[in-house]
Amino acid sequence: MNSVVIVDDHALIRIGLSEALTSAGFTIISEAASKSEALAVLNKFNPDFCIVDLNLGDGNGLEIITEIMGFGSLIKFVVLTMNDDQSNLDLAKSSGASAYILKSSPVSELVSLLSSISDGNHEFKSVGKVNKTTPVKDFGLTAKEMEVLQLLGSGTTAVVMGKQLFLTEATIKTHLAAIYRKLSASNRAQAVNIAISNNLINS
Repeated sequence: MNSVVIVDDHALIRIGLSEALTSAGFTIISEAASKSEALAVLNKFNPDFCIVDLNLGDGNGLEIITEIMGFGSLIKFVVLTMNDDQSNLDLAKSSGASAYILKSSPVSELVSLLSSISDGNHEFKSVGKVNKTTPVKDFGLTAKEMEVLQLLGSGTTAVVMGKQLFLTEATIKTHLAAIYRKLSASNRAQAVNIAISNNLINS
């Protein structure tokens, strides 16, 4: 396995990764700067690897992973990000990512990571110092419920959530009901307060 798609909204990062991975023997078959571009590219090329940033202009890397993995894809996702928060690492793992690596890590670490996965090592890996000072209680929330919870904390309506996550409003409401039940919350405000106090989302 050696074909790669790079998803990052910074052109310089894409260029640098492309050069480094090409030199290491990987084949860069395409790049994308946004969630929408990434979904189109991944559905077209079906690469062995996708290196994806968390923060994109029209969404985030976890949404890409969740959607593509939902179709039973065998693409190996590696999250490459500046975000050193443990909760995001946990979300990446539960979403189906194969690894989580910080951008502060040497490119050689990324190359070694991809090579290890290519050789059949499928254990989830993280590279770089992730902040583990505050353990996160996940309340048994699924990856999709966490995505909905993040949007809930930002004040997003159920209708808009559905559009952003490509789900029907009824499905969003089902996720919200599950979130309220698991957090023992009776409404949006209470759920958000509980989530913030347990470091599930940022205030």
